[in-house]
Amino acid sequence: MLIAVTGVYFVLIKVAPLAPHMKKKLTSSLVNSLEPKSEDYEVYDSEETGFCCVVRPSGTKSFCVRYRNRNGQKRAYTIGKAGNFTCKQARDAAKKLIGQINNGIDIQEEKKNRKQKFELQKQQKLGTFFDEKYEPYLLSHTKTKEKRAYLIKNYFLEEWKNKQLTEINQWLVISWRKDELARGLSHAGVNRPISALKAMLERAVEWGVIDNNPLKNVKALHEDPNPIIRFLSKEEEIRLRKALSQRQNLKRLKRASFNEWRSQRGKNLLPVRIKTFTDHLMPMVILGLNTGLRWGELFDLKKLDADLKTGQLVIRGEVDKAGTTGYVPLNKEALLTVKQWLAQNLEDQSDLLFPSPVTGKRLDNITSSWRKLMEQAEIKNFRPHDIRHTFASKLVMRGIDLYTVSRLMRHANVKTTQRYAHLAPDHKARAVEVLND
Repeated sequence: MLIAVTGVYFVLIKVAPLAPHMKKKLTSSLVNSLEPKSEDYEVYDSEETGFCCVVRPSGTKSFCVRYRNRNGQKRAYTIGKAGNFTCKQARDAAKKLIGQINNGIDIQEEKKNRKQKFELQKQQKLGTFFDEKYEPYLLSHTKTKEKRAYLIKNYFLEEWKNKQLTEINQWLVISWRKDELARGLSHAGVNRPISALKAMLERAVEWGVIDNNPLKNVKALHEDPNPIIRFLSKEEEIRLRKALSQRQNLKRLKRASFNEWRSQRGKNLLPVRIKTFTDHLMPMVILGLNTGLRWGELFDLKKLDADLKTGQLVIRGEVDKAGTTGYVPLNKEALLTVKQWLAQNLEDQSDLLFPSPVTGKRLDNITSSWRKLMEQAEIKNFRPHDIRHTFASKLVMRGIDLYTVSRLMRHANVKTTQRYAHLAPDHKARAVEVLND
């Protein structure tokens, strides 16, 4: 069509819009200029085969790779929206995808499988993840990482094992921390379990089980370099020992009652042997009170570690916190306890001194039985580890010097033993008395 303007003729040419499947080098300006139509259409990149921009009637523009799989079926793989990717970023991504396609990979099917796997992983429960993946991983690594397994089992698994990993969040953990502090756990006592849980979730991120670590921003509480030491008073120790005896008597009564029930129904009676101890808890507590052994060390003790002739326990280097083999002397009560325990378990095939009564393998916690024992003894804010503090505190209060206590506790540094110094008899007051002369 000709139009005359002040004597000059112009020819108006109608520019047709890009036709579907038209090839052009995809650039930002080109993508921005694409107008929506009544139906989807694609503009293919002239540089990368199969790379295109899909324009929807809604105006949404997405980068995509079109291809055929090994069966000749048409497939489409969406890279992402144009607003989220530049043309260069999308083209680079397309190059990698096309390379996979050329190697026979159906990228859309792979994406679908990854998504399904991810959805299943997100639904994975803490107990399942720990048992099937994390604990086997820890057991193949260092002793320090085994400690993480103990902390997670001892503090979280019992109550949270059925929670999905995605349900564990900052609010849940901070609430747990608040409750444990109210029960008397120290800052260090809550920091270590949370650190272990955080490390586990970080590993879950690395393994692609969850997107991110929800505890990443949970800060450790400040730890007092001179924390208050919790140990049993004389009255509490009496109540503890009484509760241990009552617990054993109750177990014996239950066995007798069960046999009576079986007898009334004509069933065979279960064998009843008179044993000094009904299970491992009482001998372990007695050993802890008299040796100051850590619970992990008690769990790791083997029968051969008990030298009854010399009255000592051997703490092997691979078990000791400092990594060195040590010897723990047994007093009369501790030695008698070990002898009685070994005598009643002669038929036990395990090489461990205190194997799990359920699995026959290494124990890893006494959480449930300990809580019940504390309730029975009416003792509050007292952890299993405080048995070790009780051992050291009693020695210091009875005048044993800190160096000797440090050796018995097998502290790597005597400074660690200094926390008990305030319990020693008032030797400072006695020292200045010499000035009176």
